[in-house]
Amino acid sequence: MRVWGCLLLLPVAAFAQGERKNPLHGDKDAIESGRGMFRIYCGPCHGIDATGGRGPDLTLGSYTNGDRDEDLYRVIAKGVAGTEMADYEERVGADNIWRLVAYIRSVAGNRPPPPAGNRASGEKLFWGKGGCGACHRVNGRGNRSGPDLSIVGRQRSYAFIKESVLQPNAYLSPGNSTITVVLKDGRTLKGVQRSYDTFSAQFMDTAENFHSYLRDEVKSMKREFRSMMPDTYGKLFSEAERNDLLAYLVSLR
Repeated sequence: MRVWGCLLLLPVAAFAQGERKNPLHGDKDAIESGRGMFRIYCGPCHGIDATGGRGPDLTLGSYTNGDRDEDLYRVIAKGVAGTEMADYEERVGADNIWRLVAYIRSVAGNRPPPPAGNRASGEKLFWGKGGCGACHRVNGRGNRSGPDLSIVGRQRSYAFIKESVLQPNAYLSPGNSTITVVLKDGRTLKGVQRSYDTFSAQFMDTAENFHSYLRDEVKSMKREFRSMMPDTYGKLFSEAERNDLLAYLVSLR
């Protein structure tokens, strides 16, 4: 038998990676074991209850890299190139990956629906009154300085999206800090981090201009772990307008 933290995992038969269905689907012991492992390995990115954080919300039941059991297995086992999703095949083994899949399936699709809002009105608010397109892009339209929101409704929970709109500094995704540089002629430049280290900073301003400076070329350089996004939308929008805007964002899949 294998001990995993405080969980005692009983060995199961070997599983082929290409199986379409999880042989542990619905197994209560497998789900509980998977829940414990999820908190250890996946919780730091996807949230302790799988509702999202720096990684996508997994309770939505719809996933960017495929919705079948074998797709979930592949993503956990091999990771996703170009993202922060690492590979766990060698670290946890095939049996435990199926346990993780069983747990994810057990929590998927159980979220209550978000409050009603008018998606069409929310879209107008996004591009108009809210000025969100000045930083964000949706399906090729808008600015690239902030995160692309084209599939945010597929990746994030309603609660996470709402918090991001009303309290943008409550959780800051890695790499989205604010960089402020004061040039030797006194000009101040500010933008969203693209890279930052002891010797240099690279950032993009709201006009999509890319800047790169060495520390000894400027008067001062600092990184702040806060968002460039204003925290005034709670006052700018009425409750009905907030619900409309959130309905639009949740619909982006």
